[in-house]
Amino acid sequence: MKQTFAFLFKAALVGMIISAVILLMVPDLRQGSGVPLSFFSSRQQTAEKLSFNHAVNSAGPAVVNIYSQSIESGSIYNKSQPVERTSLGSGVIMTEDGFILTCLHVIANANSILVGLQDGRRVEAQIVGYDPYTDLAVLKVSQDNLHVIAQLEDPATRVGDLVLAIGNPYNLGQTITQGVVSRVGRNGLAAYFDFIQMDAVLNEGNSGGALVDSNGYLIGINNANFKTLDSRRRVKEVDGVSFAIPYGLAKKVMDEIVANGKVTRGQLGVGAQEVYGHSGIMITSVTPGSSADLGGIRAQDVLLAINGHASDSVTQTLDFIAETKPGTVLEIEVSRDGQPVTLAVTVAELGSGN
Repeated sequence: MKQTFAFLFKAALVGMIISAVILLMVPDLRQGSGVPLSFFSSRQQTAEKLSFNHAVNSAGPAVVNIYSQSIESGSIYNKSQPVERTSLGSGVIMTEDGFILTCLHVIANANSILVGLQDGRRVEAQIVGYDPYTDLAVLKVSQDNLHVIAQLEDPATRVGDLVLAIGNPYNLGQTITQGVVSRVGRNGLAAYFDFIQMDAVLNEGNSGGALVDSNGYLIGINNANFKTLDSRRRVKEVDGVSFAIPYGLAKKVMDEIVANGKVTRGQLGVGAQEVYGHSGIMITSVTPGSSADLGGIRAQDVLLAINGHASDSVTQTLDFIAETKPGTVLEIEVSRDGQPVTLAVTVAELGSGN
C-alpha cells in the first residue's frame, strides 16, 4: 500500500513539474488560448520582413507612362522625308480631374502625347502649360476614376530619409528604385539649384515620375542624373547622384500654370554675391537696359534692404524678387561708396527681355 502511494505521489510530482515547464515554454496556455499549431511544427519562425509594399501600392497607380510623338525633318541625306520620333517618360496624377505633372523635356516639341494609365487605359493628353526654369509641364486628361497620388502640404523631407523612385525606364513597365536623400533644397549646384539630391537610380523614362517617401507620399518629381565631362570632353552620367524637383516647388508651379497657363516671375536684371562679415549683398553686375539699370542700381552697390526688409542672402533676395508681381515698384536701399542711397525700381517680368 505504501509502495502504491509512493508511486502515485512521485507520478503526480513529476506531472506537476512537466506542466510547469510546458506553461513556461508556451505562454499562450497561461492565457487559455490553447496550444498554437506552430508549437508542433518543426519549421523555424522568421521575423517580419521589412517591406515598402504599402507605399508602392499607394503611389504606384498614380504614376503614368508618357509617350510623346514628334515629327522631325529628314536626315542630311534625305531632307524631304520626315522622321517620326517617340520619346519616353513618366508622369504623376495630381488631381481627380486629370491634371498630370511631368518634366518639360519629356514632352518638348511633341505633336501628340499618349498617357498610359496603370489600369491599362491609354488616352491622349493636352498640354496645359510648362515652365522652362524648373523643367516642369502640366498635362490634362479627360478620364474618370483616376488614382491621385497621396500628398502632404509639407512632406518635411530630411537628409537621410529613404525614398522610392517610381517610373517607366526603357518602357520596361513600372519600376521601383530605392535611395537615400543626401541633400534637400538649395545646394548651389547651378541648374540643380532647388533640387532634392538622392542616390535612387534614374534611367531614360524615369523623368517626370514620382519620388515618394516610405509611406507613399509624394516628395518630388524625378528629373535627371548628374552629368559631367570625361577626359575626352564627352558627357557621362554619374552613378548614385540623381535629382528631383521638390514637391512644394512642383505644386506651386502646377497651380500657377493651371490658373494662368504659365508661371510669371519678376526680375531686376542684376547679379549678386554675399558680403561676408557685413550686412547686405554685393551687386556684381547690372544688365544694360534692365529695370535695375533704369532704376539707378550700379555694379559694386551693396544692396541693404528691399521695402524695409534686410537683404543678407542672395538666394532669399532673388526669390523675393522672382515672386514679386511684374510692374511692382520696390524701394531699394543701397550703400554706394559708403553713402546710403534709396532707389525706386520697377520689377520686370523674367523672360521679357527687360
